[in-house]
Amino acid sequence: MKAEERIKTGERIAPLSPGKPAAEFIEFHRRARRKIGGIIRKIQENEAGERGYAIRAGLMDPLHSVISKRVKGFCRLPYRTTDGLIASCPGILDNWKACPPHSPPVRATVEVLSRARAFLVVQFAGDEDRTEQGDAHLLIARAAVDLAENGYDVREVYACGPCRICRRGCGAAGECRQPGKRLFALESCGFWVNALCREAGKFPVLAGGPEEVRWIRNWGLPNQDTTAVRYVTGILLG
Repeated sequence: MKAEERIKTGERIAPLSPGKPAAEFIEFHRRARRKIGGIIRKIQENEAGERGYAIRAGLMDPLHSVISKRVKGFCRLPYRTTDGLIASCPGILDNWKACPPHSPPVRATVEVLSRARAFLVVQFAGDEDRTEQGDAHLLIARAAVDLAENGYDVREVYACGPCRICRRGCGAAGECRQPGKRLFALESCGFWVNALCREAGKFPVLAGGPEEVRWIRNWGLPNQDTTAVRYVTGILLG
């Protein structure tokens, strides 16, 4: 599948519940945005900056999520660009325990979303040559702990790409070594990340909210930019 076709497929999927955000969510954002923004800002000041990341964050109504089995299947598909064939995600190829088929089915995630109050989308932006994806996993786990310590009901925590809580991976392991800390990627659960960024950008809590992912384009041209990364993570709040 070509990258362009993959993107078009994801953009055609409807959200779980179209229309305006729920009144309960609007009220939660009004009351909580400054406090949540402050919690994330402390991580920005104390940890993320040292690791080379800038952070953008926003809240969204969980039922405005775009989630589908089709997106979950993208993890398994190689796709072709003008630069050649890009293989499946290494988490799939190496049988990591937070990637499909180990990630929860879409219907189970939808049930969790239906009982949640808000979805916090946290985006870590950096340079691929300086910022490790695994650091974003450690930072979102830290954010979840800080939110819980401040009285928020943390239901689920989602990362970006294969779980890096164990730095050496888990393909050779029979089971997940740390199931209580395991982080499933948003994509591995079926979320279309660009839609989450758009929705959460409407209700920012830090730095204007998440920005849409910049897909690799302009292969071989002077304006090509393949080093800037935006790792998107999420915390589901009850």
